Amino acid sequence: MNIFAALWATAVLLAPVASMAEGLTFGGNVGINSNSLSDGLSETGNRPALQFGAEVGKDGLYAGFFASQVRDGDGNRASLDLSAGYRGEFASSIGYDIGVTQSFRNKTGNDGSEIYGSLSYPLADKLTLSAEASYDLAEKTVGGNLGLDFALSDVLSLSAVAGKTDPASSAFWGFGASYDFNEATSVALDYQDTTTTSGLVALTLKYKFGSGGE
Repeated sequence: MNIFAALWATAVLLAPVASMAEGLTFGGNVGINSNSLSDGLSETGNRPALQFGAEVGKDGLYAGFFASQVRDGDGNRASLDLSAGYRGEFASSIGYDIGVTQSFRNKTGNDGSEIYGSLSYPLADKLTLSAEASYDLAEKTVGGNLGLDFALSDVLSLSAVAGKTDPASSAFWGFGASYDFNEATSVALDYQDTTTTSGLVALTLKYKFGSGGE
């Protein structure tokens, strides 16, 4: 758990700096879930996970990290993703986000890096379509997904996603629902599946802080 303590201390120290810097945003989130799911698979051996992320940004530029408990065959028990990029919106209401992520695991070290890009477009007042693509710099493979988000109300929303992590991998898909208790606290229920594995369900409780936490 040392990695989480160190990152939490870093976030606490950065928060007042960001609040004093003109135009600088800072935020993050702390979450606990019943199963950490990614692209239809469990990253924790179907066990709960504590997760923590934070981000600092200015004028569209951002840098941040995401840490999570994991459990794999190599004996890793924690992962860390470092990301930096630029996001904004075209005049046509199309949102965009481009960046790079470097991943690490506590035992095996470097876990790869990728370049990513995404677009989002409001199909209707409460319905948003998104598309994301990524390029693994080590494996030299391309992955991507399509997603839909529908806001049933100001506090309740539904989502769906489908894609592939690379051309040779199994296709994955999923859907979920989230409910906001207030501006900071939310709960989400997600189902994910692939063409070669059984479906998985995860319940997540999340607390957001600052002005940039998602």
